[in-house]
Amino acid sequence: MEKSLISTDEELIKLISQGDEMAFSQLYRRHWEFLYTTAVKVLRSEDFAVDVVQDVFHSLWIRREEIVIKNAVRGYLYTSVRYKSLNIIKKELSDKDYLDVLMLTIAKYDNDDGQQILQLKELKQNVEKVINSMPEKMKKVYELSRFENLSHQEISVELGISKETVKKHIQHALLILKKSILLLFTILLFVKR
Repeated sequence: MEKSLISTDEELIKLISQGDEMAFSQLYRRHWEFLYTTAVKVLRSEDFAVDVVQDVFHSLWIRREEIVIKNAVRGYLYTSVRYKSLNIIKKELSDKDYLDVLMLTIAKYDNDDGQQILQLKELKQNVEKVINSMPEKMKKVYELSRFENLSHQEISVELGISKETVKKHIQHALLILKKSILLLFTILLFVKR
């Protein structure tokens, strides 16, 4: 057996920093399945999981000469996958209403995964608390927009406020919700490892 096939992760990283493609390939094969499984658990999407793992290894290769890993390589790769996965969730939250993303995520979970379903239900309850703690006018504007699908103009007429005020209430409500859900989701993701 070749020496490179029995190298530790730390030895592989050293070889990778020198441009050793065989060492990179070995590290990739050694950790791919674990990292892929981790990403699938976070994202509930096999396609996104593959992309995340590829991105992490691509970044490792591109930054190979400057990268410094102080702790275990596996831990570094695991953390990188978790953060990249979280960034995808953040992007989805930016692109869509958080409730749509939350409901879609809950729908993707298997019925057999009770712990994760409980965590998501807890997340949803916390988000509902955030909505209920909003100032009354903001809460009303948000609910009319998101739950009754009224336009800014329709909300403006119903509540007797300007369209610009409606827009500002919705923007502020979404900002509050985005911060809250990202914090709560981050806690759920990183507490259970």
